[in-house]
Amino acid sequence: MKDKHRYILVESGVEISDNDIEDFSSGLYSGLMHCIGEANYHRVNPKIVNFVGRNRFIIKSSLSGSGFLIAALALLKRVNSKETYFYTLKTSGTIKALSSFEY
Repeated sequence: MKDKHRYILVESGVEISDNDIEDFSSGLYSGLMHCIGEANYHRVNPKIVNFVGRNRFIIKSSLSGSGFLIAALALLKRVNSKETYFYTLKTSGTIKALSSFEY
């Protein structure tokens, strides 16, 4: 059976340069792990798919864990010792549907 997933368009409070993508990703993953715990982290299975502009990105999660991911993103205030915020702009089952969102 195919695993179902959701794509979530997220706006960040910090600008992410091309040099900082790996540091930002690892800091975000560790922050999510700390916020929702190891068992729920593996249930959510988050992966950053694409960066859209300087402060927006698309993150993929499992269908059953997308609620945990949205809640954890709302609770995160710091990534790699930088103060930030995360707003969920749109959620969809395909990346194509997110592309219709007005950036």
